[in-house]
Amino acid sequence: MEYLSIEEAKGMTGLRLVLTKGVPGPWSEAAKAVLNLRGVHFIAVEQKGGGRNPDLIEWTRHRNAPVALYNDEAPRVRWLEILDLAERLGSGPSLIPSDTDDRITMIGLANEIAGENGFAWNARQLMLHAGAVAQPEAIAKNPMYADYLYDEKIIASKIAAVEQFLSYLTQRIDVQRNAGSAYLIGNSLTAADVYWAYFSNMLQSLPAEKNPMPNGLRQSWAVLAKTISGYDPTLIAHRDNIFNEHLELPLSF
Repeated sequence: MEYLSIEEAKGMTGLRLVLTKGVPGPWSEAAKAVLNLRGVHFIAVEQKGGGRNPDLIEWTRHRNAPVALYNDEAPRVRWLEILDLAERLGSGPSLIPSDTDDRITMIGLANEIAGENGFAWNARQLMLHAGAVAQPEAIAKNPMYADYLYDEKIIASKIAAVEQFLSYLTQRIDVQRNAGSAYLIGNSLTAADVYWAYFSNMLQSLPAEKNPMPNGLRQSWAVLAKTISGYDPTLIAHRDNIFNEHLELPLSF
């Protein structure tokens, strides 16, 4: 994937999307996907994963990716902000259900996947904990420990939260499948399916030929499955079906 530097992108108009270069960061990959599915053109701008990124902070007041910058509008960093932007700028089938109950369910479910204190947030806490146990000095060196409010005293609660969510999601997939639907909500693709497709890589990564990510990151993500008590293969089967029917492989980052 081609990236511009922050300096190159700062003076441009249109949609610039700051992404983590070289790794399939789930927030970044999902942001790319919802924009692509909505047919929204964007220019990729490089963020260094785990770095302090002072030039990005100076430009956007944010260190992490993704950050979406459209013309002179305020930077967007939350998953729902970026999805709303994709809906506004894009065309074709919406990723947000028109039915009120389905829409509320979809937004809540996607937030449980990608929001603060959701599945991915808690999974990252468990990965950071494994790093801190192996190398205690990492806590001071890696800014992600501060970003995710790492605290070893709450790790047990994070394990429980991940397990509870995965159990809920498994039950939802089963109910939908028994009703004849291949999707998490209703009978068509929504953003919840897209977000789970990418974030599920933290639970079980796509194989190397489909997700050519660095081996070190693959090993780090493997911590999650080893830390929890287990998970139902239905979760991964759903992910694979969504990729096969709607999303591009191999991943490019």
